[in-house]
Amino acid sequence: MIKKGSLIYFVFLCCVLNISAQSFNVEDFKNMFGKGKPLKLTGGFSANSVYNAGDPNMGRDPFSYYLNGNINLNIYGQINLPFSFNFTNSGTSYNLPSSPNRLSLHPTYKWITGHIGDVSMTFSPYTMNGHIFTGAGFELTPGDWEFGAMYGRLQKAVEYEESQPAFLPTYKRMGYGFKAGKTNEKYQIAVNLFGAKDQLSSLISPPDNLGVTPMQNLAGSVSFVLKPVKFLEFSGEYGLSLLTSDTRVPNENQSGVLGLWQGSNMSSSYYNALKFQMNYVGETNRFGIGYERIDPEYKTLGAYYFTNDLENITLNGYQSMWDNKVNVSLSLGLEQDDLANSKASSTSRFVSSANITGTFSERVNMNFSYSNFQTYTNLRSNFDLINQEITMDKLDTLNYVQLSQSLNLNLNIVAKKNEIQHHNFSMNMSYQDAANKQGGVYHPGSVTEMINASSSYTINFIKKGLSINGVLNANNSKIMNGNSFTWGPTLGINSQLFKKKVNLSGSASYNTAKLNSVQQSEVFLVRLNSAYSPIKRHNITFAYTFQWRSSLNLPETNNSLFTLGYTCNF
Repeated sequence: MIKKGSLIYFVFLCCVLNISAQSFNVEDFKNMFGKGKPLKLTGGFSANSVYNAGDPNMGRDPFSYYLNGNINLNIYGQINLPFSFNFTNSGTSYNLPSSPNRLSLHPTYKWITGHIGDVSMTFSPYTMNGHIFTGAGFELTPGDWEFGAMYGRLQKAVEYEESQPAFLPTYKRMGYGFKAGKTNEKYQIAVNLFGAKDQLSSLISPPDNLGVTPMQNLAGSVSFVLKPVKFLEFSGEYGLSLLTSDTRVPNENQSGVLGLWQGSNMSSSYYNALKFQMNYVGETNRFGIGYERIDPEYKTLGAYYFTNDLENITLNGYQSMWDNKVNVSLSLGLEQDDLANSKASSTSRFVSSANITGTFSERVNMNFSYSNFQTYTNLRSNFDLINQEITMDKLDTLNYVQLSQSLNLNLNIVAKKNEIQHHNFSMNMSYQDAANKQGGVYHPGSVTEMINASSSYTINFIKKGLSINGVLNANNSKIMNGNSFTWGPTLGINSQLFKKKVNLSGSASYNTAKLNSVQQSEVFLVRLNSAYSPIKRHNITFAYTFQWRSSLNLPETNNSLFTLGYTCNF
């Protein structure tokens, strides 16, 4: 009996050989190496080091380095070999399912692209969707056709460590997938398949008591776009995910869809996802109707997050008015959850979104948006960014929340503009209420109402290469019965010297936070930055950051960071 993995490799190999044989001839090969420069190297490289001279109890490494680069080697103007890397010692003391270091190569030749190393690919929102893997893949786009395939490790094995209880153990997970599609002026059609399986032998001690079990998944989808007439468009996608929660469970005869899958057992389930859209597209307007349904617990091992257990019907429209000075987008619909009627309570609500952009003159523009659709996003106060000590810090990029309502207003006014000075005023206000949802569970105390407001005034002295700006930020957050209010100003200055070869900038920020009218903390932050370009495309940077923090019932802390960096583009 032929193994499934061997069969997949054989199909991939046949596709590559078949497509290549159809487009290759000796004359093309001779012409390719007879013109242009034989080798051309382009790209960029950056190296940064951070030295922590502050409080050793801040939880930061005393010394960190970051190496990043994107390099492309072009051979005779025909073959591209792009190479990228990202190395750091920050966070390497933790044993994580995926390393913070990245090394990848993306060779291309005409319509052939390869992916080697630590890379990500996207087949469909319902199957393989941007998950990082260590392995190899390729994409082929000959004419109207599109093919792609991948194979690699989605996560490495991580044993449980009592010293790091916040990190759950993980099994080594291998995955594979392929896609195929055809596109022309009248239609597009695509199919894809993704599979993944945890290796039971990759962990010495099975962490069953932590709820971690070896899993297996097979998911696929079919999508299409039809354009029967000039202004009318139909699109849709159907996704199916077969998921085994524990590969160790005994295998018994399954019926229906699961009976056709070799990896199914008594812990297996299957989930459906369906999306359909019909649009009328005019020159200045667009109208459409859409339907989406995603089964409860729908997920695949090829994506990090899924919005599931929902059904919605939406109407959307777009209209441009007054010579494109005002653009209006609207979306209305009905949404409901608890599709399986298994929850203690269900929700059925009217959902809507609106976006209005207005350019009233060369000096005044405004944007207003509102939405109460369920969507995953990062929600945080302005002060999370203000109090960030270095730009290379990752502000908890996995802190996803599900918004219920979001309201934003942006206003920009050019108060003064001439050859000597530019004065610009901007204001931003946003309101959001949300509930933190992770693993399908709303965490206690996570229901939040947040109001962010900021205003800034910037003066640019054009001929002097000098700019000054002042910003005032405020945030009011209600979490359950608590009310938190934070506000503070920021003052910044930027100057370019010696024919723009030297750039100096600095800023000072202060903010204070109160909880139920009781002061909780104060933060004072100073940033000094300098950049020097000795020759074209080479840049040397130096930065100093000082932070003082005072918190209720905690000792005051001081932290100083020195950053030295070098950037080269060629």
